[in-house]
Amino acid sequence: MKKIVFILTLSASALLFMNFNSPLKKADDTSSTAAAIEIPDNVQAILDNSCYGCHNSDSKNLKGKKKLDFDKLNDLKTYKAIGKLTDVAESVTENDMPPKKFLKKHPERALTDEQKEVLTSWANSTAKSLAGE
Repeated sequence: MKKIVFILTLSASALLFMNFNSPLKKADDTSSTAAAIEIPDNVQAILDNSCYGCHNSDSKNLKGKKKLDFDKLNDLKTYKAIGKLTDVAESVTENDMPPKKFLKKHPERALTDEQKEVLTSWANSTAKSLAGE
């Protein structure tokens, strides 16, 4: 009898630690209520030039891919996607991205002030819309 009570208690405790949040909605998935992250063409061009080389699923830069993978952005839970977008805006604003070491090899990939504004504006507004603000 003690074993059965112990197993039931352990099972109930395990359920408390499970995460029941749903990932962001894919473009072709209508079952989820969260909206997919839309990347406008002008933002995509900036990401392709200065960010995507390190922050994609096929990147050899493991650190960059681990921090942010644009290919998997829509697969993240909403709160994580909001955090990643906020981090993008902060990193660009503080001139942490693209990193100085990268820019020494590829100075043509530096972000202009206008590109920084476009990227941070998109990241902040997308994060706010995901948060329901």
